[in-house]
Amino acid sequence: MALHIAILAMFGISFSNESDVVRQKPLPEIIQASMLDDAKIVEEAERLKSNQKNKQIAQKKQQQALENKRKKEQKLLQAARKKRQQEEKKARVLKKKREDQALKEKQEFAKIKKQKVLEAAKLAKIKKQKEVEKKRLDDKRKADEKKRKLAKQAEQKKQQELIAKQKAVAAEKSANIAKQKAANEARIAQNKQATISATAAIQHKVNNRWIKPISSRKGLKCTIRVKLLPSGDVMDASVIRSSGDTIFDRSAENAVRKASPLPVPKDRTLFTTKFRTFTFEFKPE
Repeated sequence: MALHIAILAMFGISFSNESDVVRQKPLPEIIQASMLDDAKIVEEAERLKSNQKNKQIAQKKQQQALENKRKKEQKLLQAARKKRQQEEKKARVLKKKREDQALKEKQEFAKIKKQKVLEAAKLAKIKKQKEVEKKRLDDKRKADEKKRKLAKQAEQKKQQELIAKQKAVAAEKSANIAKQKAANEARIAQNKQATISATAAIQHKVNNRWIKPISSRKGLKCTIRVKLLPSGDVMDASVIRSSGDTIFDRSAENAVRKASPLPVPKDRTLFTTKFRTFTFEFKPE
């Protein structure tokens, strides 16, 4: 623009000068010089115009380059903005993720803390239950031990009483046995004496009833089995071991029958065991 203004100014000056030259009617040399100057001016103008055009082209190219650079920079800026937005989005996502993770960790920590509190409460409850159970078991053990001790004492007392009773019973039994033994011995002795006495009385009575046969030899004897009634009456009399003399044997049997009733013990037991059926040796001489 400055170049165009300068050219126009130059053309303006030339036109003004021509007017002055015409009005003043310059000399031919001056005209020729002016023509030469105009040609130069035109040439200069063309040169200036060409330079201006070249300058415009250069400016246009520069502007295009600048535009391209601007577009490129804008594209890079957009790419950078997009990348920044992506990074910001990524950062927001990451921040959200971190916040979620932090919240999750916080919730997990709170959950763990709550769980620990519950676990502590549970352990405390279990501990208390164990203490209560231990106390119950201790009380039960003490009660059982006391019960066992009392039972043992009662059992010992019972055993002592039983032993004392057994000793008393044994002593009484021993005394009874001794008493019974003494009574038995006394009864045996009495029965023996009664048997001896009864046997001697029976023999004496039978001997008194015996009639000696004329043909009997001196020193004969026989064994007679006698069956009696409780009254002493003779049911049967028979010789079980003969003297060798039949007449003597018959006289002995007759003597027993004639002596009936025989003198037997009044004790029925003694009679039953010794005199219901008995044998005795008949030896009159």
